[in-house]
Amino acid sequence: MLGNKGLPAKEYEKMQWGLLLTVACIAVDQTLLGIAILAMFLTGLWTAWKERNVSKMRIWPSYLKWNLFLLLGLGYLSLHNPLVTEKFACTFNFVYVVGQYTAIVWLMTRFGNCFAGRGLFDKPLPYEPGLPFWKVFARQPFPVRILRVLEWIAVISVLIGIGQHYFGGATDALWVDREANPLLRNRIYSTWENPNIFAGYLCIVAAYVMGYISVEKNSRKRWILFGFLLLVLLCQAFTFSRGFWIAMAAEIIAFVLLFYRKGFYYLLGVAGIGAALAGPAIWQRLETLRHVSQDSSAAMRLAYLEIAGAIVEDHPLGIGWYNYRYIFPEYDYYFKNPDVIMYHCHNLFLNIAAELGVPGLILFLCAWLMLVIMAVKLVRRTEFLWIKAFSVGYLLMSLGIAIGGIGDHVLFNVRLGSLFWVLNALLVLNWNYNSYISGQ
Repeated sequence: MLGNKGLPAKEYEKMQWGLLLTVACIAVDQTLLGIAILAMFLTGLWTAWKERNVSKMRIWPSYLKWNLFLLLGLGYLSLHNPLVTEKFACTFNFVYVVGQYTAIVWLMTRFGNCFAGRGLFDKPLPYEPGLPFWKVFARQPFPVRILRVLEWIAVISVLIGIGQHYFGGATDALWVDREANPLLRNRIYSTWENPNIFAGYLCIVAAYVMGYISVEKNSRKRWILFGFLLLVLLCQAFTFSRGFWIAMAAEIIAFVLLFYRKGFYYLLGVAGIGAALAGPAIWQRLETLRHVSQDSSAAMRLAYLEIAGAIVEDHPLGIGWYNYRYIFPEYDYYFKNPDVIMYHCHNLFLNIAAELGVPGLILFLCAWLMLVIMAVKLVRRTEFLWIKAFSVGYLLMSLGIAIGGIGDHVLFNVRLGSLFWVLNALLVLNWNYNSYISGQ
């Protein structure tokens, strides 16, 4: 049998298992992820070369594909901006970061067959009772297997985070304003670089857990998912990331109002339990939201926004990819120290506008909006529960990242950015699968 009418199915199957391992590295370590992506990319190029004479089915809609090409091209052109004085550093970062995003999206699209060893849009194999777990796993749609791997890694990340809080290992020196938060002793970050990035990751995890809760018919499985969601919320509380507390709250409210209205009483119960069990450090952290200017962390973020706004106002066409850190000292009125390195402005949207200009921000938002519209249509039209669950998760994730992105630019982190683009690619695969199987 040939996978996608070209290479032997075993070669596609090997590529898919390699992609599963690569995705697992996202929540583990950046160096490991970079090596895995490079190895898979080189293998993928060789595999694609052997299949170069086989016609390929168009996966990405033309309007979305060309929008992303324009965004990619604009990013490259920004390296030639006269304001870019450190050309090697900016070019290297572009190749390193955008190269990984582009490679993993291409790999997911090119070899992400929905069913291992079968045609790209073949219907699933019939269920056979008594099969071992690994065979059942191998028969599942590729996006489902990716999400399962991400789920298993997420469980480990959450448990590590909770362990850091209760048994030590969380940071007790960085990312804590002791004067405004005297009761705050530590902030957890699990396997991620800092608490805010971990908090953004938890918003993504919670979004997809809620997506599966919204379609799960089995009461026992639904309660297991709900229990894991509570652990994610507990972990989120221990990050003490106020911006992503708000983002997580928005996700939960949207989930209950739009996708799972009978969960309203669960929401009230969780809120009541949370209020009863919240420690004094959490209440104190919430209290700082009433006096934002008195908290050094919040005050710095407000200063970052003003500085980024001034940069965008002066350079509406952008200052160049990764050039924010080199332009920042010219606008820094807060630290007034040229030795302070600021890699980004702690706002997803302003940071894109500052580096790629207003046109870059428009292209990025247009691409994201197109994907959100695809997810909305899938929620309404698909007959496959796993596609609906994924689409609900994507919508909730987008809401959380957008709200959290107001106070922090967590997609600056390469691992979290890779996860974001993996999920984008999987949404497109789901869109195609649903269209061809359902005939829509």
